[in-house]
Amino acid sequence: MKNLVAGLTALILLLSCGEKKPTAAELAEAEREYNYRSAMQQYKLGANALNNKDTLKAIEHLEQAVEKDDQNFTYHHWLALAYSMNGQLAEAEEHLKKALAINPNNAESHNLMGSILVDQGRFDEAVVSFRKVIQDKNYPEPKFPYFNLGKCLVKQQRPDQAVAAFEFALRFDPKFYRAYIALGEIFKDKKDYMKMLYYYQKAEPAYANDVNVLFNIGLAHFQLKQFNRAKRYLAQVSILFPPPAIDQPTQKMLQYINRME
Repeated sequence: MKNLVAGLTALILLLSCGEKKPTAAELAEAEREYNYRSAMQQYKLGANALNNKDTLKAIEHLEQAVEKDDQNFTYHHWLALAYSMNGQLAEAEEHLKKALAINPNNAESHNLMGSILVDQGRFDEAVVSFRKVIQDKNYPEPKFPYFNLGKCLVKQQRPDQAVAAFEFALRFDPKFYRAYIALGEIFKDKKDYMKMLYYYQKAEPAYANDVNVLFNIGLAHFQLKQFNRAKRYLAQVSILFPPPAIDQPTQKMLQYINRME
C-alpha cells in the first residue's frame, strides 16, 4: 500500500506540473497505469518463484498481481498453477474458472483443470476438460491430453476406450514409454498376456532394472508358459531386493519353474 501511495503521489505531481490541475479522468488513468505496471511486476516475480519451485512465494506475488488486475487471464492461470502445485486444489479450481471465463478456449487451462479434477476423483468432469484440449489442433504436446484422457477412462472402468486414447498418444510420440506401461496394465487386468507382454517389452528400454517392469515381463512369460524366458526376468527381479508384494509371487513362480526343470 505504501508503494501504491508513493507511486500515485509521484504521478499526481507530474500531472500537476502544468498550468492546470489534473482532471479526475487523468488521475484515474494514472492509477490504472500504476496498477498495470505493479501487477506486471508481481506476475514476473511470481512466475520466477514458481519456476524455482517456491510455490508459497509464487502464490504471494501472484495474488497481488490478481488483486491489481482481476481481468488478466495470465495472472489467474499462473495463480491456479501455483495453488495446484501447493496442493490447494479448491483455490486452483477457483482461479482456473476465472481464467477460463476470460479466455474460454485456452487449451492449457483446460488441461490443468482436467488434472485438478483427476486429483479430486472427479473423472467425468476431467474427461470433458481433456477432450477440449484434444480439440485444439495447435496444442503443442497432443500426446499428454490423450494420455490423461486414457487414465480417466481407466478410472471409469472403460478399458477399451482407454486403449484407444493411449494408442493415440503413441501415434504422436512412439517413445512415450509411460503409455506402453498403461497399456500393459490394461491387458494384464484383461488377462491377455500376449498383449501385456508386447507392451511391457516396448516400455523396457526406458526402464532398465525397473523391478515392476521386469516382474511384469516375467509374469507374462510365465503365464504364456515360456518358462526359460520367465526365469531370466524373474531372476533379475529377485536380486534387486523387490518389495514383498513383488518378491513373494516372484519366488513362487521361480519355485514352480525349478520343479518343472
